[in-house]
Amino acid sequence: MTWDDVAERITGTPPAHLATASADGHPHVALVAPVVDGAALAFFTGTSSAKAADLRANPSVALVFEGHGAETYVWGTAEVIADVDAKRELWARPLPYDPASFFGAPERDEVVLVRVTPTRATVMGQGPDGPGRYTWTA
Repeated sequence: MTWDDVAERITGTPPAHLATASADGHPHVALVAPVVDGAALAFFTGTSSAKAADLRANPSVALVFEGHGAETYVWGTAEVIADVDAKRELWARPLPYDPASFFGAPERDEVVLVRVTPTRATVMGQGPDGPGRYTWTA
């Protein structure tokens, strides 16, 4: 299984559940709407959100997607990005929601881009060779 196989299964799916942990290890789960951004996943969040605080303290994440006849689990490392040009670039792409309705504009300091670099993924369900469990590792 390749990253492209994984990306195909999560493109256009409903929002994903993102699991983070705070600096002191407390878990947090939130809905996010990431998009595939090359070899990464990307989404927006509020600068002062629990997600952003957790990711600054502990960049390890897990996401679960449901759709395309399979559950897909992705683990990786997140980076919180405040750069306006990077935010504008993603903002201009077709997204599964209107970011302006949540965050106003990419120039606002109150919004950050989160880019997750996947390290591994598991697809449960229909895979390239039929039903099963498929694993991808970076």
